[in-house]
Amino acid sequence: MRVLRWILLVLLTGAIVATGGVYWLLQRSVPDIAPDIAVQAHTANVSAPVRIFYDQRQRPFVYAESFNDAFFAQGYLHATHRLWQMDMFRRAGLGRISEMIGSAGLETDTEIWRAGVPELARRMAKVASPTLQQSIKAYVEGINAYLQTQPALPPEYLLLQSEPRPWQAEDVFALGALMAYQSANNLTNELLRLTVVEELGPAKASIFFPPATSVPDPMAVSLNTLHNTLARIELTRSASNPLFSAPALGSNAWAVAPNLSATDNALFAFDSHDSVSLPNLTYDVHLFVGNQQIRGNSVPGLLGVINGFNEFMAWGFTNIGDSQDAFIEPDDTVYQVKTVSIPVRGQPAAVVEIATSTNGRRLSTNPSISVRWSPLEPHNFGLDALLALNRATSFEQFNAALDKFVAPSATATYADITGRVAQRTIGLLPKRGYGAGLIPLPADNPDNTWSGVLDMRTLPATSKTEGYVAAANRPFTHTQQLISADNAPGYRVRRIESVLQSRADHTVASMLALQTDDTNLQAQRLLPSMLATIKAELPSITPQQAQAVALLEEWSARAVDRADLVAPTLFAQWYQALIAELFEPVLSSVTYQALLKRSYLINEAIDNHLLTQPSDWPVSQALVASFIQAVKSAGDTTRWGDQHTLLLKHELGAAFPGADLLFNRGPYPASGGNATVGRARYSHARPFDVSGGATTRMVLEMSNPIQAWMISPGGQSGHPLSPVYNDQTSGWLAGKSDKIEPPNTTQPHLTLTPH
Repeated sequence: MRVLRWILLVLLTGAIVATGGVYWLLQRSVPDIAPDIAVQAHTANVSAPVRIFYDQRQRPFVYAESFNDAFFAQGYLHATHRLWQMDMFRRAGLGRISEMIGSAGLETDTEIWRAGVPELARRMAKVASPTLQQSIKAYVEGINAYLQTQPALPPEYLLLQSEPRPWQAEDVFALGALMAYQSANNLTNELLRLTVVEELGPAKASIFFPPATSVPDPMAVSLNTLHNTLARIELTRSASNPLFSAPALGSNAWAVAPNLSATDNALFAFDSHDSVSLPNLTYDVHLFVGNQQIRGNSVPGLLGVINGFNEFMAWGFTNIGDSQDAFIEPDDTVYQVKTVSIPVRGQPAAVVEIATSTNGRRLSTNPSISVRWSPLEPHNFGLDALLALNRATSFEQFNAALDKFVAPSATATYADITGRVAQRTIGLLPKRGYGAGLIPLPADNPDNTWSGVLDMRTLPATSKTEGYVAAANRPFTHTQQLISADNAPGYRVRRIESVLQSRADHTVASMLALQTDDTNLQAQRLLPSMLATIKAELPSITPQQAQAVALLEEWSARAVDRADLVAPTLFAQWYQALIAELFEPVLSSVTYQALLKRSYLINEAIDNHLLTQPSDWPVSQALVASFIQAVKSAGDTTRWGDQHTLLLKHELGAAFPGADLLFNRGPYPASGGNATVGRARYSHARPFDVSGGATTRMVLEMSNPIQAWMISPGGQSGHPLSPVYNDQTSGWLAGKSDKIEPPNTTQPHLTLTPH
């Protein structure tokens, strides 16, 4: 296989061959790092020597005299292992993808500018404290130090015949703004609900709204406008756009207090859910400054860690909270219009208009639809909150940092070495007038619009020294203030809570097992009524259908989405066929295809309405027809792992003929599914290809010192020829985790020394 990749790359890069030595260039571009190599000394702008040790997975342990020196080393390491990835992250946040890839990226850049991501980055830079500015300066200098000494560019640059420009502080703020935007993803649901109302009317469209929610009458908005707007927004989602990648915050997180732990220490578990890809979206790093630490999952291009721990506490973010609303503007709306120039490779720069009203940034015309996003409301907070969180060494400091955490809106889960566990909702959220943020509203009625943002200090919070806390993309407590009415189904969080309540002697092993738990509560909830309908309504039953009914009845009592079982395949095929039977005949093809990408809307309609409440939809007829189709499709031998597979894709894996052989890995059979704690998400638009899952798993025993176990899909390196490009995937698929310990050596693998 490796020989084939070399041959492929030679064929793909003929222009480079003419200058001599594709093999030599690629070999030189692989970071020369291994646990047994000799010390490498580099000159760097640090105040004292920085020693860096690698474990067997090339996770770096950085020992520095100051945090700015540690951040310098982190920048150097990010550039060493993830240069292409972090370059694309910053370009996405700056709206400058087309500068790298040409006109193919212009529409995406335009939508990023219209969404306000570069504007948020500019505001974050403006309010940054001098301390943060110095830390970012050190981090950026570390990146640029590597750029000046790298022996050869990674293969992505060779394929595109491009090279990275030096980094600046604005690039770091752009990445922070991009993460905030990627985690604010309810706008598509609002527009899609309006589209369904326009097509079906309020009575039939009500199934896509939570129970007891009023559904407005059609607003005579052009379906063409809605379809075009939805398509443009999809360009800024990595699940739909292979040349756009960005980290977000969809996750499981929980913590148990000492009274539920066999070790008398609190236990903390976190697994971040995002698009699974190569390279992985996060990079593990461990920074040590004296007896202070910053450890966990970093994002290449951003200093510090997003989810992780230090010497006192652990934290993890689970996406929640509705920070966006769309408004239909009246014809006489006054907009402030400015133009931005977007560089396009090989072409003149493109000039794009950005129009803003009091209700946000204009998404479309005819009619005008604006979107208001709470991080763009007036405030004086920014990335200082992340740095303060990384350095917090008390529960009070943790809360003080979160008081300034503008975006993304999330649940922060917490545990510390004293035995405290806690959760808190963070981020700027709107003060709405009418409605729950489920559908665009007419802006000519002032009762529909915002009156500012909520005080973050009044959002839900809990702290305890007994029991547990848990989150899985749903509000963790009820409140009089609207956090979000558009949430994930409760299957994951209910399973987590059930397991945590089931015993008082939890261990690291039980936490690791829960992270990969494949119990399907959706199937357990729905199958009894679905099978009852089949028995009552199916006119005659074939032996194969009778066998399928018996198999599903036996499985439903303890439904698990295990790769070697047939029953999960039957249920998934049945559910998929049911979606088609119910919605494909009554929706336009464009709306139907858009709906298939929004599994939460489908779950709301089918699980919470059509299968559990009286309805004038032809549910029984659709259940019978979809069951017959599912049995034909799945048969009685198709195991779940035969169709539910994970292909780890690189964003350039499909951009060049045959490049998938160089960059992609898999496919691998996968357990789990959309409804399981061990997430292996797939889109109903592309069943049953796994597109998302745990981009990291972390379990901590909150002893003193804290003990850690971590694993990710892929590996630390972004280079497809590195031995640690994909070395963690097999263990990750098997539900294993690595105990994180510094290498047993006194000799650094890399030393950064002052001038």
